[in-house]
Amino acid sequence: MMPSRSVVSWSPMVGGYATRGCHSFPKRTAHFDSNMYANCASEGEPDEDKPNKDLASSTKKMSAYLDQGKLLDARELFDEMPFRDSVAYNIIIRDYVRSGRIVDARDVFDGMPGRNTISWNSMIMGYSSKRKMHVALKLFTVMPDNYKDTFSWTIILSGFARDHRIADSLKLFKQTPQSNPVIWASVISGFQQNGLAYEALMFFKEMLSRGTRPASHSVTSALAATADLSSLFTGQQLYSHALKRGLDSNTHVVNSTISMFMKSGSLDSARILFYHMPRWDLCTWNCMITGFGHHGLGAEAISTFNQMQKAGFRPDAISFFGVLQGCSHCGYVNQGQMYFGSMQSDFDIRREPGHYVCLVDILARAGLLREAVEVISDMPFEVTPVFWRAILNGCRIVGQLELGLCVATRVLEIEPDSAATCLMVMEMYKAAGRHTEGAVLREWMRRKRKVRKELGYSWVEITGKPHLFTTKDETHQESDSIYRVHKLLTDAMTSHAD
Repeated sequence: MMPSRSVVSWSPMVGGYATRGCHSFPKRTAHFDSNMYANCASEGEPDEDKPNKDLASSTKKMSAYLDQGKLLDARELFDEMPFRDSVAYNIIIRDYVRSGRIVDARDVFDGMPGRNTISWNSMIMGYSSKRKMHVALKLFTVMPDNYKDTFSWTIILSGFARDHRIADSLKLFKQTPQSNPVIWASVISGFQQNGLAYEALMFFKEMLSRGTRPASHSVTSALAATADLSSLFTGQQLYSHALKRGLDSNTHVVNSTISMFMKSGSLDSARILFYHMPRWDLCTWNCMITGFGHHGLGAEAISTFNQMQKAGFRPDAISFFGVLQGCSHCGYVNQGQMYFGSMQSDFDIRREPGHYVCLVDILARAGLLREAVEVISDMPFEVTPVFWRAILNGCRIVGQLELGLCVATRVLEIEPDSAATCLMVMEMYKAAGRHTEGAVLREWMRRKRKVRKELGYSWVEITGKPHLFTTKDETHQESDSIYRVHKLLTDAMTSHAD
Protein backbone atom coordinates (compact mmCIF):
# COMPACT_ATOMS: atom_id res chain seq x y z
CA MET A 1 0.00 0.00 0.00
CA MET A 2 1.27 3.46 -0.90
CA PRO A 3 2.22 5.24 2.34
CA SER A 4 1.66 8.78 1.09
CA ARG A 5 -0.72 9.70 -1.73
CA SER A 6 -0.56 13.04 -3.54
CA VAL A 7 -2.25 14.66 -6.53
CA VAL A 8 0.44 13.01 -8.66
CA SER A 9 -0.70 9.58 -7.48
CA TRP A 10 -4.44 10.27 -7.49
CA SER A 11 -4.70 11.67 -11.07
CA PRO A 12 -3.10 8.69 -12.90
CA MET A 13 -5.41 6.34 -11.00
CA VAL A 14 -8.48 8.29 -12.04
CA GLY A 15 -7.28 8.60 -15.65
CA GLY A 16 -6.35 4.92 -15.82
CA TYR A 17 -9.77 3.73 -14.63
CA ALA A 18 -11.52 6.12 -17.02
CA THR A 19 -9.43 5.08 -20.02
CA ARG A 20 -10.26 1.42 -19.40
CA GLY A 21 -13.97 2.08 -19.21
CA CYS A 22 -14.25 1.70 -15.43
CA HIS A 23 -16.22 4.86 -14.87
CA SER A 24 -17.77 3.89 -11.57
CA PHE A 25 -14.52 4.44 -9.67
CA PRO A 26 -13.58 7.82 -11.17
CA LYS A 27 -17.18 8.97 -10.92
CA ARG A 28 -17.00 8.45 -7.16
CA THR A 29 -13.56 9.98 -6.79
CA ALA A 30 -12.92 12.51 -9.52
CA HIS A 31 -16.30 14.02 -10.12
CA PHE A 32 -15.67 16.89 -7.72
CA ASP A 33 -17.09 14.70 -5.03
CA SER A 34 -16.71 15.50 -1.32
CA ASN A 35 -14.96 12.17 -0.72
CA MET A 36 -12.23 13.19 -3.15
CA TYR A 37 -11.64 16.42 -1.31
CA ALA A 38 -11.60 14.58 1.99
CA ASN A 39 -9.16 11.94 0.77
CA CYS A 40 -6.79 14.50 -0.68
CA ALA A 41 -7.03 16.70 2.37
CA SER A 42 -6.28 13.77 4.63
CA GLU A 43 -3.14 13.08 2.63
CA GLY A 44 -1.89 16.59 3.29
CA GLU A 45 -2.82 18.28 -0.04
CA PRO A 46 -2.94 22.08 0.26
CA ASP A 47 -6.46 23.42 -0.27
CA GLU A 48 -5.35 25.71 -3.10
CA ASP A 49 -4.26 22.70 -5.24
CA LYS A 50 -7.70 21.09 -5.26
CA PRO A 51 -9.06 23.00 -8.30
CA ASN A 52 -6.04 22.10 -10.43
CA LYS A 53 -6.23 18.45 -9.37
CA ASP A 54 -9.95 18.25 -10.06
CA LEU A 55 -9.52 19.93 -13.43
CA ALA A 56 -6.79 17.55 -14.61
CA SER A 57 -8.65 14.43 -13.47
CA SER A 58 -11.99 15.51 -14.90
CA THR A 59 -10.42 16.49 -18.21
CA LYS A 60 -8.85 13.04 -18.44
CA LYS A 61 -12.16 11.41 -17.69
CA MET A 62 -13.93 13.58 -20.25
CA SER A 63 -11.37 12.53 -22.87
CA ALA A 64 -11.97 8.90 -21.97
CA TYR A 65 -15.72 9.33 -22.46
CA LEU A 66 -15.12 10.91 -25.86
CA ASP A 67 -12.69 8.18 -26.93
CA GLN A 68 -15.50 5.70 -26.29
CA GLY A 69 -18.05 7.77 -28.17
CA LYS A 70 -19.93 8.83 -25.03
CA LEU A 71 -20.43 12.44 -26.03
CA LEU A 72 -23.48 12.98 -23.79
CA ASP A 73 -21.59 11.77 -20.71
CA ALA A 74 -18.66 13.99 -21.62
CA ARG A 75 -20.91 17.03 -22.01
CA GLU A 76 -22.63 16.30 -18.69
CA LEU A 77 -19.26 16.14 -16.98
CA PHE A 78 -18.13 19.32 -18.75
CA ASP A 79 -21.24 21.22 -17.61
CA GLU A 80 -20.73 20.10 -14.00
CA MET A 81 -17.06 21.09 -13.85
CA PRO A 82 -16.70 24.08 -11.48
CA PHE A 83 -13.39 25.00 -13.12
CA ARG A 84 -12.68 24.75 -16.88
CA ASP A 85 -9.56 25.73 -18.77
CA SER A 86 -9.00 26.10 -22.53
CA VAL A 87 -8.01 22.43 -22.80
CA ALA A 88 -11.41 21.26 -21.55
CA TYR A 89 -13.24 23.69 -23.84
CA ASN A 90 -11.17 22.70 -26.88
CA ILE A 91 -11.67 18.98 -26.27
CA ILE A 92 -15.46 19.24 -26.22
CA ILE A 93 -15.54 21.68 -29.19
CA ARG A 94 -13.29 19.37 -31.20
CA ASP A 95 -15.51 16.35 -30.66
CA TYR A 96 -18.69 18.23 -31.47
CA VAL A 97 -17.06 19.30 -34.75
CA ARG A 98 -15.93 15.74 -35.49
CA SER A 99 -19.46 14.50 -34.85
CA GLY A 100 -20.90 17.11 -37.22
CA ARG A 101 -22.75 18.86 -34.39
CA ILE A 102 -21.65 22.34 -35.33
CA VAL A 103 -24.52 24.07 -33.47
CA ASP A 104 -23.47 22.46 -30.17
CA ALA A 105 -19.84 23.28 -30.89
CA ARG A 106 -20.76 26.92 -31.48
CA ASP A 107 -22.72 26.98 -28.22
CA VAL A 108 -19.62 25.93 -26.27
CA PHE A 109 -17.37 28.23 -28.31
CA ASP A 110 -19.56 31.28 -27.67
CA GLY A 111 -19.45 30.59 -23.94
CA MET A 112 -15.67 30.13 -23.86
CA PRO A 113 -14.03 32.97 -21.91
CA GLY A 114 -10.49 32.69 -23.31
CA ARG A 115 -10.51 31.44 -26.89
CA ASN A 116 -7.20 30.48 -28.45
CA THR A 117 -5.90 29.38 -31.84
CA ILE A 118 -7.15 25.81 -31.41
CA SER A 119 -10.67 27.00 -30.55
CA TRP A 120 -10.91 29.28 -33.57
CA ASN A 121 -9.42 26.70 -35.95
CA SER A 122 -11.82 23.99 -34.76
CA MET A 123 -14.86 26.17 -35.43
CA ILE A 124 -13.61 27.38 -38.82
CA MET A 125 -12.89 23.79 -39.82
CA GLY A 126 -16.35 22.72 -38.64
CA TYR A 127 -18.17 25.29 -40.75
CA SER A 128 -15.86 24.62 -43.70
CA SER A 129 -16.59 20.88 -43.60
CA LYS A 130 -20.31 21.70 -43.57
CA ARG A 131 -19.85 23.84 -46.70
CA LYS A 132 -20.91 26.95 -44.74
CA MET A 133 -18.04 29.02 -46.03
CA HIS A 134 -19.79 32.34 -45.39
CA VAL A 135 -19.80 31.57 -41.65
CA ALA A 136 -16.26 30.15 -41.76
CA LEU A 137 -14.99 33.30 -43.48
CA LYS A 138 -16.79 35.53 -40.99
CA LEU A 139 -15.11 33.72 -38.09
CA PHE A 140 -11.75 33.83 -39.85
CA THR A 141 -12.14 37.58 -40.40
CA VAL A 142 -12.86 38.36 -36.73
CA MET A 143 -10.21 35.92 -35.50
CA PRO A 144 -7.33 37.93 -33.96
CA ASP A 145 -4.40 38.14 -36.39
CA ASN A 146 -1.91 36.98 -33.78
CA TYR A 147 -3.94 33.76 -33.40
CA LYS A 148 -3.87 32.87 -37.11
CA ASP A 149 -1.35 30.16 -37.90
CA THR A 150 -0.56 28.05 -40.97
CA PHE A 151 -3.42 25.69 -40.17
CA SER A 152 -5.90 28.59 -40.01
CA TRP A 153 -4.98 29.75 -43.52
CA THR A 154 -4.94 26.20 -44.85
CA ILE A 155 -8.43 25.45 -43.51
CA ILE A 156 -10.05 28.49 -45.11
CA LEU A 157 -8.19 28.17 -48.45
CA SER A 158 -8.98 24.45 -48.70
CA GLY A 159 -12.60 25.17 -47.80
CA PHE A 160 -12.97 27.63 -50.66
CA ALA A 161 -11.39 25.13 -53.05
CA ARG A 162 -13.74 22.37 -51.87
CA ASP A 163 -16.64 24.77 -52.45
CA HIS A 164 -15.36 25.45 -56.00
CA ARG A 165 -14.65 29.10 -55.12
CA ILE A 166 -11.18 29.32 -56.61
CA ALA A 167 -11.40 33.08 -57.22
CA ASP A 168 -12.13 33.67 -53.52
CA SER A 169 -9.29 31.35 -52.58
CA LEU A 170 -6.84 33.32 -54.73
CA LYS A 171 -8.08 36.63 -53.36
CA LEU A 172 -7.49 35.44 -49.81
CA PHE A 173 -4.14 33.90 -50.74
CA LYS A 174 -2.76 37.36 -51.51
CA GLN A 175 -3.17 38.22 -47.82
CA THR A 176 -1.19 35.19 -46.61
CA PRO A 177 2.47 34.88 -45.64
CA GLN A 178 3.44 33.69 -49.14
CA SER A 179 6.75 32.16 -48.14
CA ASN A 180 4.89 29.34 -46.40
CA PRO A 181 5.03 26.15 -48.55
CA VAL A 182 2.00 24.57 -46.83
CA ILE A 183 -0.22 27.50 -47.80
CA TRP A 184 1.00 27.30 -51.41
CA ALA A 185 0.22 23.58 -51.35
CA SER A 186 -3.40 24.30 -50.38
CA VAL A 187 -3.94 26.51 -53.43
CA ILE A 188 -2.16 24.15 -55.84
CA SER A 189 -4.26 21.26 -54.54
CA GLY A 190 -7.40 23.39 -54.92
CA PHE A 191 -6.65 24.04 -58.59
CA GLN A 192 -6.01 20.37 -59.30
CA GLN A 193 -9.11 19.13 -57.47
CA ASN A 194 -11.27 21.57 -59.44
CA GLY A 195 -10.02 20.29 -62.79
CA LEU A 196 -7.66 23.23 -63.35
CA ALA A 197 -4.56 21.12 -63.92
CA TYR A 198 -2.71 23.63 -66.09
CA GLU A 199 -3.29 26.42 -63.56
CA ALA A 200 -2.04 24.13 -60.78
CA LEU A 201 1.23 23.59 -62.64
CA MET A 202 1.62 27.30 -63.37
CA PHE A 203 1.09 28.08 -59.70
CA PHE A 204 3.67 25.44 -58.76
CA LYS A 205 6.20 27.05 -61.11
CA GLU A 206 5.45 30.48 -59.65
CA MET A 207 6.10 29.12 -56.16
CA LEU A 208 9.50 27.83 -57.27
CA SER A 209 10.35 31.14 -58.97
CA ARG A 210 9.76 32.93 -55.65
CA GLY A 211 12.27 30.69 -53.94
CA THR A 212 9.77 28.79 -51.79
CA ARG A 213 10.84 25.23 -51.12
CA PRO A 214 7.81 23.05 -51.98
CA ALA A 215 6.17 20.84 -49.39
CA SER A 216 5.62 17.22 -50.36
CA HIS A 217 1.89 17.93 -50.73
CA SER A 218 2.67 20.54 -53.40
CA VAL A 219 4.66 17.97 -55.35
CA THR A 220 1.93 15.31 -55.12
CA SER A 221 -0.71 17.81 -56.30
CA ALA A 222 1.50 18.92 -59.20
CA LEU A 223 2.10 15.28 -60.17
CA ALA A 224 -1.67 14.69 -60.09
CA ALA A 225 -2.10 17.69 -62.39
CA THR A 226 0.41 16.29 -64.90
CA ALA A 227 -1.47 12.99 -64.76
CA ASP A 228 -4.72 14.83 -65.54
CA LEU A 229 -3.01 16.34 -68.60
CA SER A 230 -1.23 13.08 -69.52
CA SER A 231 1.90 15.23 -69.61
CA LEU A 232 4.59 12.58 -69.21
CA PHE A 233 7.53 14.91 -69.89
CA THR A 234 6.41 17.41 -67.24
CA GLY A 235 5.73 14.57 -64.82
CA GLN A 236 9.25 13.23 -65.31
CA GLN A 237 10.65 16.70 -64.63
CA LEU A 238 8.63 16.93 -61.44
CA TYR A 239 9.85 13.55 -60.25
CA SER A 240 13.45 14.59 -60.97
CA HIS A 241 12.83 17.69 -58.87
CA ALA A 242 11.47 15.48 -56.08
CA LEU A 243 14.60 13.31 -56.23
CA LYS A 244 16.84 16.36 -55.91
CA ARG A 245 14.83 17.49 -52.89
CA GLY A 246 15.25 14.10 -51.23
CA LEU A 247 11.56 13.23 -51.55
CA ASP A 248 12.22 9.87 -53.21
CA SER A 249 11.68 8.19 -49.82
CA ASN A 250 8.32 9.93 -49.37
CA THR A 251 5.71 7.24 -50.06
CA HIS A 252 3.01 9.79 -51.00
CA VAL A 253 5.27 11.38 -53.63
CA VAL A 254 6.29 8.02 -55.10
CA ASN A 255 2.66 6.85 -55.18
CA SER A 256 1.68 10.02 -57.04
CA THR A 257 4.52 9.42 -59.50
CA ILE A 258 3.36 5.85 -60.14
CA SER A 259 -0.18 7.12 -60.72
CA MET A 260 1.17 9.78 -63.11
CA PHE A 261 3.15 7.19 -65.09
CA MET A 262 0.09 4.94 -65.30
CA LYS A 263 -2.28 7.68 -66.46
CA SER A 264 0.29 8.96 -68.96
CA GLY A 265 0.63 5.50 -70.51
CA SER A 266 4.18 4.80 -69.30
CA LEU A 267 3.34 1.49 -67.66
CA ASP A 268 6.91 0.18 -67.73
CA SER A 269 8.14 3.22 -65.78
CA ALA A 270 5.39 2.64 -63.22
CA ARG A 271 6.40 -1.02 -62.86
CA ILE A 272 10.10 -0.17 -62.41
CA LEU A 273 9.36 2.46 -59.79
CA PHE A 274 6.97 0.11 -58.00
CA TYR A 275 9.48 -2.73 -57.72
CA HIS A 276 12.26 -0.39 -56.57
CA MET A 277 10.23 1.09 -53.72
CA PRO A 278 11.65 0.26 -50.27
CA ARG A 279 8.14 -0.17 -48.87
CA TRP A 280 4.59 -0.25 -50.17
CA ASP A 281 1.32 0.84 -48.66
CA LEU A 282 -2.25 0.15 -49.76
CA CYS A 283 -2.28 3.27 -51.93
CA THR A 284 0.79 2.00 -53.83
CA TRP A 285 -0.96 -1.24 -54.69
CA ASN A 286 -4.15 0.59 -55.64
CA CYS A 287 -2.22 2.85 -58.04
CA MET A 288 -0.98 -0.23 -59.87
CA ILE A 289 -4.33 -2.08 -59.85
CA THR A 290 -6.40 0.91 -61.02
CA GLY A 291 -3.74 1.77 -63.60
CA PHE A 292 -3.88 -1.69 -65.14
CA GLY A 293 -7.68 -1.64 -64.97
CA HIS A 294 -7.83 1.76 -66.68
CA HIS A 295 -5.75 0.48 -69.58
CA GLY A 296 -7.85 -2.66 -69.97
CA LEU A 297 -5.16 -5.02 -68.66
CA GLY A 298 -7.54 -7.17 -66.67
CA ALA A 299 -5.15 -10.08 -66.18
CA GLU A 300 -2.46 -7.81 -64.73
CA ALA A 301 -5.00 -6.03 -62.53
CA ILE A 302 -6.17 -9.37 -61.11
CA SER A 303 -2.60 -10.64 -60.68
CA THR A 304 -1.57 -7.48 -58.81
CA PHE A 305 -4.72 -7.68 -56.69
CA ASN A 306 -3.78 -11.22 -55.64
CA GLN A 307 -0.13 -10.26 -54.99
CA MET A 308 -1.31 -7.44 -52.76
CA GLN A 309 -3.25 -9.84 -50.55
CA LYS A 310 -0.31 -12.27 -50.38
CA ALA A 311 1.82 -9.34 -49.20
CA GLY A 312 -0.56 -8.90 -46.27
CA PHE A 313 -2.62 -5.94 -47.49
CA ARG A 314 -6.39 -5.99 -47.17
CA PRO A 315 -8.14 -4.56 -50.27
CA ASP A 316 -10.47 -1.59 -49.98
CA ALA A 317 -13.18 -0.11 -52.22
CA ILE A 318 -10.58 1.43 -54.56
CA SER A 319 -8.80 -1.92 -54.99
CA PHE A 320 -12.05 -3.57 -56.06
CA PHE A 321 -12.93 -0.71 -58.40
CA GLY A 322 -9.62 -1.18 -60.22
CA VAL A 323 -9.98 -4.93 -60.60
CA LEU A 324 -13.64 -4.64 -61.68
CA GLN A 325 -12.68 -2.03 -64.27
CA GLY A 326 -10.08 -4.45 -65.64
CA CYS A 327 -12.67 -7.23 -65.81
CA SER A 328 -15.05 -4.87 -67.62
CA HIS A 329 -12.57 -3.99 -70.37
CA CYS A 330 -11.48 -7.60 -70.88
CA GLY A 331 -14.89 -9.27 -70.74
CA TYR A 332 -14.13 -11.31 -67.62
CA VAL A 333 -17.75 -11.93 -66.65
CA ASN A 334 -17.29 -14.74 -64.10
CA GLN A 335 -14.32 -13.06 -62.42
CA GLY A 336 -16.15 -9.73 -62.30
CA GLN A 337 -19.20 -11.26 -60.63
CA MET A 338 -16.97 -13.13 -58.19
CA TYR A 339 -15.06 -10.00 -57.14
CA PHE A 340 -18.27 -7.98 -56.87
CA GLY A 341 -19.78 -10.58 -54.55
CA SER A 342 -16.56 -10.92 -52.56
CA MET A 343 -16.63 -7.26 -51.55
CA GLN A 344 -19.38 -7.78 -48.99
CA SER A 345 -19.20 -11.50 -48.28
CA ASP A 346 -15.44 -11.71 -47.68
CA PHE A 347 -14.35 -8.17 -46.83
CA ASP A 348 -17.49 -6.39 -45.58
CA ILE A 349 -16.83 -3.48 -47.95
CA ARG A 350 -19.79 -1.30 -48.86
CA ARG A 351 -20.39 -1.25 -52.60
CA GLU A 352 -20.45 2.21 -54.15
CA PRO A 353 -22.10 3.36 -57.41
CA GLY A 354 -18.80 2.98 -59.29
CA HIS A 355 -18.67 -0.73 -58.48
CA TYR A 356 -22.23 -1.23 -59.73
CA VAL A 357 -21.42 0.65 -62.95
CA CYS A 358 -18.51 -1.72 -63.56
CA LEU A 359 -20.68 -4.81 -63.00
CA VAL A 360 -23.47 -3.48 -65.24
CA ASP A 361 -20.88 -2.70 -67.92
CA ILE A 362 -19.36 -6.19 -67.62
CA LEU A 363 -22.75 -7.85 -68.09
CA ALA A 364 -23.95 -5.49 -70.83
CA ARG A 365 -20.78 -5.87 -72.92
CA ALA A 366 -21.22 -9.64 -72.73
CA GLY A 367 -24.79 -9.36 -74.01
CA LEU A 368 -26.28 -10.30 -70.63
CA LEU A 369 -28.67 -7.38 -70.79
CA ARG A 370 -31.43 -8.92 -68.68
CA GLU A 371 -28.95 -9.61 -65.85
CA ALA A 372 -27.58 -6.08 -66.16
CA VAL A 373 -31.07 -4.59 -65.82
CA GLU A 374 -31.69 -6.78 -62.76
CA VAL A 375 -28.55 -5.39 -61.12
CA ILE A 376 -29.84 -1.86 -61.70
CA SER A 377 -33.26 -2.76 -60.30
CA ASP A 378 -31.75 -4.18 -57.10
CA MET A 379 -29.38 -1.28 -56.40
CA PRO A 380 -29.79 0.42 -53.01
CA PHE A 381 -29.52 3.93 -54.42
CA GLU A 382 -30.87 6.15 -57.19
CA VAL A 383 -30.29 5.08 -60.77
CA THR A 384 -28.42 7.77 -62.72
CA PRO A 385 -28.05 8.02 -66.52
CA VAL A 386 -24.55 6.51 -66.42
CA PHE A 387 -26.08 3.10 -65.63
CA TRP A 388 -28.54 3.28 -68.52
CA ARG A 389 -25.77 4.40 -70.87
CA ALA A 390 -23.83 1.26 -69.92
CA ILE A 391 -26.91 -0.80 -70.90
CA LEU A 392 -27.25 1.21 -74.11
CA ASN A 393 -23.62 0.54 -74.98
CA GLY A 394 -24.25 -3.16 -74.46
CA CYS A 395 -27.26 -2.97 -76.80
CA ARG A 396 -25.03 -1.31 -79.39
CA ILE A 397 -22.36 -4.00 -79.08
CA VAL A 398 -24.74 -6.96 -79.45
CA GLY A 399 -27.10 -5.25 -81.92
CA GLN A 400 -30.22 -5.07 -79.71
CA LEU A 401 -31.72 -2.04 -81.43
CA GLU A 402 -35.27 -2.17 -80.03
CA LEU A 403 -34.15 -2.53 -76.41
CA GLY A 404 -31.55 0.15 -77.07
CA LEU A 405 -34.25 2.57 -78.23
CA CYS A 406 -36.23 1.98 -75.02
CA VAL A 407 -33.14 2.61 -72.90
CA ALA A 408 -32.20 5.70 -74.92
CA THR A 409 -35.69 7.11 -74.40
CA ARG A 410 -35.28 6.72 -70.64
CA VAL A 411 -31.88 8.44 -70.70
CA LEU A 412 -33.19 11.35 -72.79
CA GLU A 413 -36.05 11.84 -70.33
CA ILE A 414 -33.43 12.56 -67.68
CA GLU A 415 -30.84 14.25 -69.93
CA PRO A 416 -32.69 15.67 -72.94
CA ASP A 417 -29.52 17.33 -74.27
CA SER A 418 -27.33 14.20 -74.17
CA ALA A 419 -25.47 14.17 -77.47
CA ALA A 420 -23.62 10.97 -76.53
CA THR A 421 -26.91 9.07 -76.25
CA CYS A 422 -28.18 10.33 -79.61
CA LEU A 423 -24.92 9.48 -81.34
CA MET A 424 -25.01 5.94 -79.93
CA VAL A 425 -28.55 5.46 -81.27
CA MET A 426 -27.49 6.82 -84.67
CA GLU A 427 -24.65 4.31 -84.72
CA MET A 428 -27.13 1.51 -83.94
CA TYR A 429 -29.46 2.65 -86.75
CA LYS A 430 -26.52 2.63 -89.14
CA ALA A 431 -25.41 -0.88 -88.07
CA ALA A 432 -28.98 -2.14 -88.57
CA GLY A 433 -29.17 -0.59 -92.04
CA ARG A 434 -31.97 1.78 -90.99
CA HIS A 435 -30.40 4.88 -92.50
CA THR A 436 -33.67 6.83 -92.80
CA GLU A 437 -34.27 6.83 -89.03
CA GLY A 438 -30.63 7.77 -88.48
CA ALA A 439 -30.95 10.73 -90.83
CA VAL A 440 -34.14 11.88 -89.08
CA LEU A 441 -32.37 11.77 -85.72
CA ARG A 442 -29.39 13.68 -87.10
CA GLU A 443 -31.70 16.39 -88.50
CA TRP A 444 -33.51 16.61 -85.15
CA MET A 445 -30.18 17.11 -83.39
CA ARG A 446 -29.23 19.82 -85.88
CA ARG A 447 -32.51 21.70 -85.40
CA LYS A 448 -32.46 21.40 -81.64
CA ARG A 449 -28.94 22.90 -81.62
CA LYS A 450 -28.48 22.27 -77.92
CA VAL A 451 -27.86 18.62 -78.73
CA ARG A 452 -24.62 18.65 -80.62
CA LYS A 453 -21.52 16.56 -80.48
CA GLU A 454 -18.62 18.21 -78.74
CA LEU A 455 -15.62 18.72 -80.96
CA GLY A 456 -13.35 15.72 -80.59
CA TYR A 457 -9.68 16.39 -79.95
CA SER A 458 -6.55 14.67 -78.81
CA TRP A 459 -3.01 15.67 -78.07
CA VAL A 460 0.45 14.22 -77.95
CA GLU A 461 3.44 15.57 -76.05
CA ILE A 462 6.86 15.64 -77.72
CA THR A 463 9.84 16.86 -75.65
CA GLY A 464 7.54 18.72 -73.31
CA LYS A 465 5.54 20.51 -76.01
CA PRO A 466 1.88 19.49 -76.42
CA HIS A 467 0.44 19.16 -79.93
CA LEU A 468 -3.37 19.46 -80.08
CA PHE A 469 -5.45 17.93 -82.88
CA THR A 470 -9.16 18.29 -83.58
CA THR A 471 -11.32 16.14 -85.84
CA LYS A 472 -10.17 16.47 -89.50
CA ASP A 473 -7.68 19.09 -88.36
CA GLU A 474 -5.52 20.74 -91.03
CA THR A 475 -4.24 23.66 -88.96
CA HIS A 476 -1.10 21.96 -87.62
CA GLN A 477 2.05 23.13 -89.36
CA GLU A 478 3.03 19.51 -90.04
CA SER A 479 -0.46 18.40 -91.11
CA ASP A 480 0.62 17.37 -94.66
CA SER A 481 3.34 15.10 -93.31
CA ILE A 482 1.04 13.74 -90.61
CA TYR A 483 -1.71 12.79 -93.07
CA ARG A 484 0.88 11.29 -95.44
CA VAL A 485 2.25 9.01 -92.71
CA HIS A 486 -1.31 8.24 -91.58
CA LYS A 487 -2.20 7.07 -95.10
CA LEU A 488 0.92 4.89 -95.30
CA LEU A 489 0.07 3.24 -92.00
CA THR A 490 -3.59 2.76 -92.99
CA ASP A 491 -2.61 1.18 -96.31
CA ALA A 492 -0.10 -1.08 -94.56
CA MET A 493 -2.69 -2.28 -92.05
CA THR A 494 -5.26 -2.85 -94.80
CA SER A 495 -2.87 -4.93 -96.89
CA HIS A 496 -1.82 -6.90 -93.82
CA ALA A 497 -5.48 -7.66 -93.01
CA ASP A 498 -6.04 -8.89 -96.56
